[in-house]
Amino acid sequence: MPTKREAKCYRKVPVHPYTRVEYIKSVPQSKIRIFNMGNPNERYDYKVMLISKQRAMILARALEAARIATNRYLSESIGKGTFFIRVRPVPHAIVRERKFLGTAGADRIQKGMRRAYGKPSDRAAIVEVNDIILELWVHSKDLETAKKAAKLAAYKIGVSTRIEVTPFSK
Repeated sequence: MPTKREAKCYRKVPVHPYTRVEYIKSVPQSKIRIFNMGNPNERYDYKVMLISKQRAMILARALEAARIATNRYLSESIGKGTFFIRVRPVPHAIVRERKFLGTAGADRIQKGMRRAYGKPSDRAAIVEVNDIILELWVHSKDLETAKKAAKLAAYKIGVSTRIEVTPFSK
């Protein structure tokens, strides 16, 4: 049974991203639906940001996995309604994939990547160096928990990242 490929297979940004959905017959839907979660109206002390250290593509399903992991960890640790999460990149680029058979004997019926254009399979967000991927707004007592949550999100994304903490101005 063919499975989804690893993030490293999609990390490289193409020269010309495939974004014109009006020319594509079957546009894959983005897996991420909610970009802002939590209570944005409360007064928070710190902003914890997950920042990209390389130019790469991040799949929509990776962004969704990072959002879910972050939300679950913060909800269990500090409680619902006491934080705010914002996912910044929007997956516009459409990823094309050449289908492969992963079973024994499959090498005799396919030609590998020769003249491979592929079919649309997923959506991805293209991030540049120093782009903010994820923002967490928390109170000062929950700062260490938010750093841990950002680290958990970084594991899901598959791109080299760093965590930066900035206080909100009064």
